[in-house]
Amino acid sequence: MMKRILLLTGAAAMLASCSAAANHEEQVLRVSAASSLMEAMEAVQRTYTEEHPGTELVFSYGSSSKLRSQIEQGAPADLFLSASAADMELLAEAGLADEATIVPFASNRLVLAAGSEVSASGAAEDILAAADGTIAVGEPGSVPLGKYTKEALSELGIWDGLEDRFVYAKDARQVLTYTESGNADLGIVYSSDAFASDQAAVLAELPEGPEPIRYPGAVIGGTDQAEAAQDFLSFLTGEEGQRILEEHGFLPASGDGS
Repeated sequence: MMKRILLLTGAAAMLASCSAAANHEEQVLRVSAASSLMEAMEAVQRTYTEEHPGTELVFSYGSSSKLRSQIEQGAPADLFLSASAADMELLAEAGLADEATIVPFASNRLVLAAGSEVSASGAAEDILAAADGTIAVGEPGSVPLGKYTKEALSELGIWDGLEDRFVYAKDARQVLTYTESGNADLGIVYSSDAFASDQAAVLAELPEGPEPIRYPGAVIGGTDQAEAAQDFLSFLTGEEGQRILEEHGFLPASGDGS
């Protein structure tokens, strides 16, 4: 009888030990990421989780401004990957992003695109002036892509003249969808989104506006997954992460393509 009790006790201890070890090793990392990063992050996730089988990555996508607002309102997140330095700065000022961890991990450019059956050539401003259809753009007040678009077109002196032709979208993903589907005749999208699409053709590259398009990442202040979040961010800025981002049309954080 005593032997049986000892065996049962030992088995229970082993199960408890295994369960504790599993709980210790498995962790969920919640990442709020700009919608323009979706395809790239799916590829990053596959590679990263193969190398870190104890970490589950859970992504929330949207415009950077919307994601920032959600984090400010208490939405759970361990890491913020933004398409906007301004939104990251606001989060840091509020004490919700660990300022010491903020690092740029990619950059991007704007291109004028259309459905794959449309063709045109020349400078972006000339194509926009010659066309008479609608133009999909991000909402400039709440979507980083829209803000960058307004700055670039304002630098060219053509924003005001085009306003009555704009179809506004809630995030970069929707701008691309409008462009691909023909719901808008033209669209101003990130070059990485056009790169990943087989339904949108790039007609011209827009000149860089006064604010370069940089993607900063940071660990959310107070997260209990700070170490895992920092590890994932280091992966993004490392050689393998940069290779995956480049394969999906992104430029290095310096923006020089080197």
